[in-house]
Amino acid sequence: MNESRDLARFVSELKYENLPSEVIARAKDLILDQVGIMMGISTLPWSKAIYEYVRDWGVGKPEATIAHYGYKTNAENAVFANSSFGHGFEIDDLYVRGSSHPGCIVVPSALAMGEKESISGREVILAVVAGYEVMGRINSAITPSCALRGFHAPTSVTGPFGAAAVAGKILNFDPDLMLNALSIAGSHSSGVTEYDQGGGSVKRMHAGMAAHGGLRSALIAQKGVTGPGTILEGKHGFCQAFADEYKLEEITDQLGKDFRVVMGSGIKAYCACGAMHSGIDALRQLVSEYGIKAVDVAEITFGTNRRAIHHVEAKPTDITSAQFSAAFGLALTLIRGGNGFKDYTEETLRDPKILALADKVKLEVDKEVDRDFPGTRAARVTVKLKGGATHSAKVDHCKGTPQNPLTRAEFEEKFRGLASLVADKNRMDEIIKIVNGLDTQKDLSALVALMA
Repeated sequence: MNESRDLARFVSELKYENLPSEVIARAKDLILDQVGIMMGISTLPWSKAIYEYVRDWGVGKPEATIAHYGYKTNAENAVFANSSFGHGFEIDDLYVRGSSHPGCIVVPSALAMGEKESISGREVILAVVAGYEVMGRINSAITPSCALRGFHAPTSVTGPFGAAAVAGKILNFDPDLMLNALSIAGSHSSGVTEYDQGGGSVKRMHAGMAAHGGLRSALIAQKGVTGPGTILEGKHGFCQAFADEYKLEEITDQLGKDFRVVMGSGIKAYCACGAMHSGIDALRQLVSEYGIKAVDVAEITFGTNRRAIHHVEAKPTDITSAQFSAAFGLALTLIRGGNGFKDYTEETLRDPKILALADKVKLEVDKEVDRDFPGTRAARVTVKLKGGATHSAKVDHCKGTPQNPLTRAEFEEKFRGLASLVADKNRMDEIIKIVNGLDTQKDLSALVALMA
């Protein structure tokens, strides 16, 4: 029952030399994925509003750079903006086992604190690995109970721990100081998921809230503020506060030997809630095999797990709720052939053909799918045609997961598709080159300049 202290010691004592080569390579890909997301999503209306809010605070100490805009402010405000961008359109990475979105918290935190402290690329990679493992493992401990209670467990609830771990690692905290940083982070945990029912753009800033709180936790711990040393496992600690059932062993199992969160995080292929991605792939499979067309469909059944059915049943009233509507997402797949950045728009939100087909989609708990959750985020899609024929497909691992990864070409295409909203080909080529060689970079100045 020393999970908090063991986790703090792991972060404090983790060394770059002990990272397996495949973990380093994967960390670089996760960084590049998030860099592209931050750059592209910075252009959306809610991202602009967040940027303007931060700018209204004034520069303060010009410690870190806001993606795309190039505005320099203190690290906490910079990470609030950048993490919000990184989580701003349902395209950030996903750790399936822990139902967690580490990238939008960990990578912006590492870039902000890394720029502030002028650290090397190797130190950035090390901090990213530490942050992923902390955030994903804590989320694994409370999954699925925390989310079933309505908390935004994948991002804003566990995010402060990931950001605090990153900042503490960059600041070279010893185990005791790291424990205080993580402990203080626990008091920053917040966020509910009513957005998956009623929409609203507040969800876009959940990652920013968490990352801001995590950096503050480390910086104030450095000043001498302390917290309870049993923040995770204690009688009134984080796990019992946020979950009816939890598994403390998930936090420390094979810690330092098995980098399961870094290696288990997938690169999302669609701009929609990850809980529907296997369903999208299943429908695409049926379309490919049977040539199904929207006009021929009588009914579509989306079979999922008991957690997802409450997370993707929204009625689309705005873009956020549309991205959390499996009915809308499957209709979009069949009519437009994609669920990408250019498919979730005000135009498609009002498209009568998409809305009519969405009305033909029903959701149900699939016993087999539910049995295997959260080990897999499978889905079964059954399409009944007007002529009477019925076709069904089940996908266990959606496109982008480690079990069904994007090809290198698909991965870079995703990065370029997002980054091209603000950067030309030469700039994107240079970013890819720098991130791929991040372990040779003496600092982050070249990368953050290209992101701006």
